[in-house]
Amino acid sequence: MCWYSAEHAAKTLEAEAGQRLVIRKVHGSSWAVQEADLQKIRPTPVCLLDGTKVLFRFPEGEQTGLITQSESEAVFHMLSKPKRDVFRFADGRDVDANSLPADLVFDVLEIPGKEDLSAMLKDGHEVTEAAEPPRRRESLLERVLTFF
Repeated sequence: MCWYSAEHAAKTLEAEAGQRLVIRKVHGSSWAVQEADLQKIRPTPVCLLDGTKVLFRFPEGEQTGLITQSESEAVFHMLSKPKRDVFRFADGRDVDANSLPADLVFDVLEIPGKEDLSAMLKDGHEVTEAAEPPRRRESLLERVLTFF
C-alpha cells in the first residue's frame, strides 16, 4: 500500500481523519484511493501514517475468512523488515494490505499526531467553541479591495 505506492506513483496524498477510502489493486499491489479515483486509469494513492486507526466495512456476503464482522477497526503499520504494510486488528492479528480484497471500503478514524482533530469525528464528542463575538461578514467588494 504505502511502501509500494510511494515508490511507484507520480504523487501521493496523505490520509485525513474522516476520509472514506477504497482498496484498489494496482500492478498486483493494494493501494488506498479516494472513492472518486476508484475507476480512474491512474489513481492517486492515499498513504496512511504508521499508527492510523481505520474502520473496515466488509460487505456482508464477502467477508474474508480472517474477518468475521461486517465492521472492524484496525491500526495501520508500515513494517520495515521486510517492507510491507499491515493492518493490526483488535484481536492482535496482522493482515497484509495486499491480501485485502479490491473495492473494500474503509474510513480513516484517527491519525497519529492529529488526535484532537480525529476526536471531533467520534460519536458522542461535543465540540466546544471559544466564545468569540460574531464577526460581520465583509462584502465582496471589501474582500477584493484587501488585495490592492
